[in-house]
Amino acid sequence: MGSPQFAADVLAGIVNQHEIVCVVTQPDTVAGRGHQIQMSAVKHFAVAHGIPVLQPQKISAEAHLLKDYQADIIVTCAFGQILRQSVLDATPHGVINVHGSLLPKYRGAAPVQWAVINGDKTIGVTILQTELGLDCGPMICAESLTIDPNATAGETLHALVPVAVKALLQALEQIQNGAAKFVPQDNNLVTMAPMLNKEMAKIDWTRKASDLVNFVRGLNPWPVAYFTWNHEPVKVYRATALAINSQPGVVVQCDAHRGLVIGCGEGALQVDSLQVPGKKIMSGKDFCNGRNLHSVVLE
Repeated sequence: MGSPQFAADVLAGIVNQHEIVCVVTQPDTVAGRGHQIQMSAVKHFAVAHGIPVLQPQKISAEAHLLKDYQADIIVTCAFGQILRQSVLDATPHGVINVHGSLLPKYRGAAPVQWAVINGDKTIGVTILQTELGLDCGPMICAESLTIDPNATAGETLHALVPVAVKALLQALEQIQNGAAKFVPQDNNLVTMAPMLNKEMAKIDWTRKASDLVNFVRGLNPWPVAYFTWNHEPVKVYRATALAINSQPGVVVQCDAHRGLVIGCGEGALQVDSLQVPGKKIMSGKDFCNGRNLHSVVLE
């Protein structure tokens, strides 16, 4: 059970070691100007490999469908639906989840993104038994990964795929052999990683430049950090912290030498790549060509 590219990549990593009798993914959506039907990445993979696909609005309401496939176990990975007991009981070995953090840290929908936003140096994957509740079940195994300090959340998630595959294959082998040990989580150490949204993406120039660099990294590729210029949102995809003191939100430089540099609560932010509405992503230097924003105060 999964939907985005990360889940499809993890599925690809185990498909030759285990028989996948069915895939459950989110329903197709209609998007774009042409109202084209879009399938999830997991469905794309399943269709290409001849794997049956279920796409219920709520799998918990149609859990009886799962029993027809006589699976031994269910694996979830970035599925996006809360499971009821009817799903947890649908297979002999229940449900295990591939979670992108070292639990109990970062329970929730966006563990990788929050790890990057918070400037963590290490991330990982935990395989846990799914119980009623949010990422609260006992842990089977975990693998860690050092985060590239320049990587975006999207790039970090991609780097996490082989780590997730390794942990999942290890957990499945242990369960199959009856050797799995289920370790309860320490509830005193729980932190949360709530779902991201566009409302949180606006840059607060009173923050430290180094924190804003991580903020930009963590919101790339979605929802993407932004500031307002000429009453329009300007998306920021890459940035660098500079040891320059200025007033928060004031443009320190806007030229072909260093590009766009904006004052912060501590230091300054050099915007390395950005996007204005209706244009392609460009460098900060290209943005500054023909624009004189020096001393302008940004929102």
